Amino acid sequence: MNHGTCLCTRVTWALTGPPEKTYHCHCQMCRKAHGAAFGTYAFVPRDRFAWTGSLDSVREYVSSRALTRKFCSTCGSLVPSLDSGGTRYFVPAGSHDSGAEVDCHIFVASKAPWFEITDDLACHDRFPPEENQPSFDRDPLPETREDIVRGSCLCGTVKFEVTEKFRKIHHCHCTRCRRARAAAFTTNGFTSDKGVTLLQGQAHMKQYKLPDAKYFTHVFCGVCSSGLPRIDRQRQLAAIPLGALDDDPAARADDHIFVADKAAWYPITDTLPRFQQYPV
Repeated sequence: MNHGTCLCTRVTWALTGPPEKTYHCHCQMCRKAHGAAFGTYAFVPRDRFAWTGSLDSVREYVSSRALTRKFCSTCGSLVPSLDSGGTRYFVPAGSHDSGAEVDCHIFVASKAPWFEITDDLACHDRFPPEENQPSFDRDPLPETREDIVRGSCLCGTVKFEVTEKFRKIHHCHCTRCRRARAAAFTTNGFTSDKGVTLLQGQAHMKQYKLPDAKYFTHVFCGVCSSGLPRIDRQRQLAAIPLGALDDDPAARADDHIFVADKAAWYPITDTLPRFQQYPV
């Protein structure tokens, strides 16, 4: 049996059998929702899925006509959702340490410009041909100034701008990031605390700090659960999830960190430096 959990562990579930398929999805909606390069979803028949904990903290956001996303309102982690037909669950694989191999990449036409696909999996611009699912895209944004990188949550409630160049960008595989973003890993860019300007929606930004963590705090939109910048005035830094960006930051990841905690189902196939924990 394969168990999954949100970051705060209030919402738990189990897979009692293998998924039908598992996809890396690069659509803008998944990138926004997870605050990551892509979301990875296992399609699990309803009779192979079971909730094992309380659902009191679960909330919903209708992200498209094809999918209502569920998330934990306490910590912001995405959790499994039923498809529109009610026959199978979309299970975020980042909430699992182990799992089935991924079948392919989908919606690569919408891929983040700052992430390169380097594995040998099949790539589809939309859904695979055998999936009878509607395709969707968000409208492109108007041009902006070169010295500003815009960002927002999935529902558009929260908007921000990054006005400094990133000092560092890490692909982080730590268990906390994987649970918080429900993704294979998260990609965070770092600026000073003055490098991010919040434009709107501050009242809807929530945060969850792990009780045993010195610094780790997950900031998310309370409406749609998208990962958002964390501005730490005490340490004078800001951590920005690149999945929340609307523009190309003209910068790329420097390395992989905390690979000792990497999900067993996700192989690293690029040539970036790798660190077992945090680089020294």
